[in-house]
Amino acid sequence: MIAFLLPVLLLMLMMLVNINQLVFTKIKLQNTVDACALSAAAVQAAGLNEIADLNGEMAFEHAKARWILSSGTWHNFNYAKNAGDFFFNSRTGVIDFIRRYQKEANVYFAEKAEAVADDVRHRNLPESFLAARHNTRQLSALQEKYNDAGFMYFSGSFSKGDPVITMRWSAPDDPRYADPHDGRWWGPAKRTLPLFDTFTMPERVRKNSPTFVDYELVLPPHAFLVGDAIFGGMPELRARAAARPAGGHIYRQQPAYGAVLEK
Repeated sequence: MIAFLLPVLLLMLMMLVNINQLVFTKIKLQNTVDACALSAAAVQAAGLNEIADLNGEMAFEHAKARWILSSGTWHNFNYAKNAGDFFFNSRTGVIDFIRRYQKEANVYFAEKAEAVADDVRHRNLPESFLAARHNTRQLSALQEKYNDAGFMYFSGSFSKGDPVITMRWSAPDDPRYADPHDGRWWGPAKRTLPLFDTFTMPERVRKNSPTFVDYELVLPPHAFLVGDAIFGGMPELRARAAARPAGGHIYRQQPAYGAVLEK
């Protein structure tokens, strides 16, 4: 009886060990992909916080530009244009640099999120493969919101009458001017009636697409601990997890994003 039952008992023992290995591996696989998603979403949250913070800086500079442009009547259009170009000229203005930093952060933190997720995978299940089901090139599609900055300027000289104070522009960092200097200075001139015009410049950006991570972790078939020839080896295992940054708001300049596991 013992000789008859011993092979059956050994077979059941091997099955129990293999089932335990299968369950443990499946749990580890799910925990690893959860950690990958949560870690990547935490990096994404840091990137969105950076963009939201820069959005606040952009809104501040935009408000400052509007205030400077509308704080007096400019000597002529070119002085007003120099002031406007200092803030935004599609190349080297203050707002241009802020927007450039936002674009760089949008790509940089997306790349770092993928690197962190892969590092978590490698540390826990180096033999597995991580597949992303989300946009890995940028955190979100960002759209600029533009606003007009109105100003008054004189069109030319007037031959008669008393001089009036006109506003002019010079580099804010020019050492000839006392600190603090925002670029404006005034000088008298005989001028004609003023005209009105506007410059259009970005005020802030808004998200046009959601930011999230969605990973599938695949563990290829491999051998069981015992009885691999009998049970045919462990099959391919798959697990998925999704996470996203939440709690902040780019458009409202709220850098309060944190990672949240979705599923």
